[in-house]
Amino acid sequence: MAAGIFFFDRFLPDVSLRFLLFVLLAVFLPLFFYAVIKFRTIRLNYSFGVIVSACFFLIGGILIVQKRRNIEYKWSDKEQCYYGVVETTPEVRGKTLCSEVRVNLAIPSTADSIYGKSINRNILLYYIPDSASYIPQCGDGIVFYSAISKPLSDIEFMGFDYARYLFTKGISGTALAFSGNWKAVRVEHPQSIRHIALRCRDIIAGKFESWDMGDNELAVVSALTIGDKGELTPELKAVYSAAGTSHVLALSGLHVGILSGILYLLLWPLKKLRGGRVVQSLAVATVLWIFAFITGLSPSVVRAVTMCTLYLVASVLVENGFCGFFSLSLTAFVMLVYNPMYLFDISFQLSFVAVLSIILFYPLIFGWIKSSNRLIRYLWGAMSVSMAAQLGTLPLILYYFGTFPTYFLIANIVVGPLAVCILSLTMASLLFSYIPMVGNVCVWLLDGVTGILNASMQFVHGMQGSQITSVSFNELQVLLFSVLLLILYVFLKKRRPGDLLKMLSILCIIAIIEVYKIRTDDAPSLFFARSGLYIRNGKNLDTVTSGNGLHEINGIRVGVMDSGRWKNIRLAGTSQLAALDYVYICKGFEGNITGLSGLFKIKNVIIDSSISERYRRFLKQECERLNIRCIEKSAQASFRILL
Repeated sequence: MAAGIFFFDRFLPDVSLRFLLFVLLAVFLPLFFYAVIKFRTIRLNYSFGVIVSACFFLIGGILIVQKRRNIEYKWSDKEQCYYGVVETTPEVRGKTLCSEVRVNLAIPSTADSIYGKSINRNILLYYIPDSASYIPQCGDGIVFYSAISKPLSDIEFMGFDYARYLFTKGISGTALAFSGNWKAVRVEHPQSIRHIALRCRDIIAGKFESWDMGDNELAVVSALTIGDKGELTPELKAVYSAAGTSHVLALSGLHVGILSGILYLLLWPLKKLRGGRVVQSLAVATVLWIFAFITGLSPSVVRAVTMCTLYLVASVLVENGFCGFFSLSLTAFVMLVYNPMYLFDISFQLSFVAVLSIILFYPLIFGWIKSSNRLIRYLWGAMSVSMAAQLGTLPLILYYFGTFPTYFLIANIVVGPLAVCILSLTMASLLFSYIPMVGNVCVWLLDGVTGILNASMQFVHGMQGSQITSVSFNELQVLLFSVLLLILYVFLKKRRPGDLLKMLSILCIIAIIEVYKIRTDDAPSLFFARSGLYIRNGKNLDTVTSGNGLHEINGIRVGVMDSGRWKNIRLAGTSQLAALDYVYICKGFEGNITGLSGLFKIKNVIIDSSISERYRRFLKQECERLNIRCIEKSAQASFRILL
């Protein structure tokens, strides 16, 4: 099914849904006859397996095609009034607030119709507040007047496909509403469970803010316990990333595992009672789902709690327990049926690959060292889990981030016990917050332990060579490295010498690809983007600036027109027109192309996407009349010239 989701999203995103359903029915018919005839042969059994696989492949295609249709929408270019529901807690983004909004209706601007147009798509809404504005909460309504546009993709300039990222998150467009062009509609009792959960998380976050903790300590506690990463600074994120412990700041299976361990320890006396094991498992599962609820039902926590619940239920009902790989597969299957776009989510991929790698490699690595000493066994066990998870996720980390933390083993040995202490102290601080002395002591200890964690990660980050940033994988290298890991697992299980030759061959191919990438790296390029000029040379991106907006770069003459200052150039000019290869018209430009052509001999005009539609049409008509080539950047996020 996952293969079907990937294939149809990448190669056949616009295929007819009816056609897929028809093909699925045609493929499914042989299964029906197979069940009726009940004829058994080995060849027929193989055919049965192929047909079942084909059915799930097509089901994956149907799921992703339908999901894409539920996200895609052709927005109007004109400003319009919309009504929607706020889906996420507002976050501060510079001078604006940003929320995910479910746009339900486009409100008509005339009295011709009393009914709005139903839309039901999610967007990112940036809105500028004022002192009198009511800031909406999750589940509140919001009315805004703005133009919604489809996010633009510019992977060449940004190095990251932001439009694709938003699409996989279910975001259909983005909009900016200025102060006075939006109004929140307070809803006291939201109907959605997710809205209630997010409001509950906001209440707990407010409780944390009332405690007397440092800013960095508060940010880490909020991220580690309820998944609120809004207070994390870029510097703090960089420290944890370089130390190889970013996972501790993102709620996942680590936190669920720690919490379930604490709960099992607290509920251990129940095992002595008759049927106490069942009560203990049910109590742990219940508390874990309460934890998932107060963290806003984030996909990563729901994923981990679902897996843990399956394991707990099976441990009670099944005599031999539950297969970890089956639990992993079943959880992934259920989540992909619910939302096939999860397959392209980075956290989804890293989480499942990490757990799969632990299931496969941890027993093999842990068996390398055998000791009866508890401390040695704990340390080696922690290192084995960390190595297994890092080994499996390495190709994805190098593909998405292009970095590798060299001291991740040291950092993760420290993180484990401190994360247990932080979770325990946070629970104690919340429980005893109404007992002044006890609550204050718990908060003081929590602040101190979190400070130790931050200081430890800062120390690891400050060590020489803490992060490798010179290696990045492409899709082919990720595939080859995954095959390498599979061969490595087989070798560790069966110890066949031939597998070593296979691994060496794959490593050589990966190295050759890396050398080829370095030698054929993109030539220096000049980018017109975000109302400015940028030069990209490899991974380095530099901004080009000047006092008057005129530039000469490798013989290419460029004029950036973002104001009316170009009119004053005539005062210092000569009778001969200055030649400009490119004129970049940006927001703030005052005048027209005719006026510019009186000062400059213009070969090309580039119109930035920040220019309004009406003004853009006027400038294009001028270029046609003056026989000047016009390039509209509204259709793409940037324009590139090789230097």
